Amino acid sequence: MKINLLTLIFVFTAALVSGQRPQRCDVPLSENVFRQKQRSVTLQPTEDLRLKVAIAIASNNCLSVDQVKKIASQFLDDYSRLDFAKAAWFNTVDKENFYFVYDEFAYFSTVFMLHDYILSVETRPTDYLPPYEPPVTLNFPALDYPAYENYRGPSNCNYPIREDDFLQLAAQVSANNSESNRLLLLTQIAQNNCLSTAQAMKLSSMLQSEPNRLTFFRTAILSVFDLGNLPFGAQMFAHIPNRSAYNEMISRPVPIPQPVEEVECFVPAAEFSQALESIKKESFNSTKLTLAKQILRSKKCFTVSQVKEIARLFSFDDSRLEIAKYAWDYTIDRDNYYQVADVFTFSSNKENLMKFLEGK
Repeated sequence: MKINLLTLIFVFTAALVSGQRPQRCDVPLSENVFRQKQRSVTLQPTEDLRLKVAIAIASNNCLSVDQVKKIASQFLDDYSRLDFAKAAWFNTVDKENFYFVYDEFAYFSTVFMLHDYILSVETRPTDYLPPYEPPVTLNFPALDYPAYENYRGPSNCNYPIREDDFLQLAAQVSANNSESNRLLLLTQIAQNNCLSTAQAMKLSSMLQSEPNRLTFFRTAILSVFDLGNLPFGAQMFAHIPNRSAYNEMISRPVPIPQPVEEVECFVPAAEFSQALESIKKESFNSTKLTLAKQILRSKKCFTVSQVKEIARLFSFDDSRLEIAKYAWDYTIDRDNYYQVADVFTFSSNKENLMKFLEGK
């Protein structure tokens, strides 16, 4: 979408100046970890599930504006995009660039809804939100926990999560009395966050069973920042066989993360039908064009047959030609793109498309 960026930059900067807060995050997810999380959004079968997974990722991880944009582009609906962007704002590292996320929206109305939301958050008085109080019920064992602040050795992630975030996650685990559920929650925490060895030790202490602690560490070791401090974790095991198993586990080289397998590129029939209905509902041709381009840009993997169906939603050849040219970059079977010319009424537009394809 085309937006007057100078205007938006001005109002956005005014919002930041009027009421700044310390940033919650300093370092975004590494690209390898981010691609895995982005893929977990892509694999969800419905828009609602994609939104739930995306919000969970935004709430529990630090993201860059570029990463926020990449996830936002996976939604068909502007309101889903809006809900995700609201959740992502708080943990965005480079908030000063957040206006670039506006480019992913199809409508000005939702852009300004997002802007108004950010403005309302940034201009609240500091006493608007109740001060956070760490949970007082968490009693971790008195052990020799290693410090990570000056650590410079091998690492599996960028930097451990903040201590207040860690305590909130631990409190959620503490509220669950089931050992099996705790193990599941702890495993999810380890998969979605960078941990220090001390944090991993404290989380493992929330499990009564030493074999379960071993199971937890097998996952957590892949997300530990200060790998050189892992020998301290042996304190979590009173029984010699379990301690030996732990020491053997941390002595083995950590497996190199395998490249994420590319997801097959296509737009499912159900999602495509939903997209067609969304375009059909628009009354004005200009709005239809804007929405159609947004859908093409967000899903990226259309067939020539699908492009032809989208083009036929427009009454005039000039709009069909504009969509046909725009859709080229988001079509997977380009060898057959000449077939898109079938949607035109006038031969001049067919020739125009053929010249465009020759240039490609």
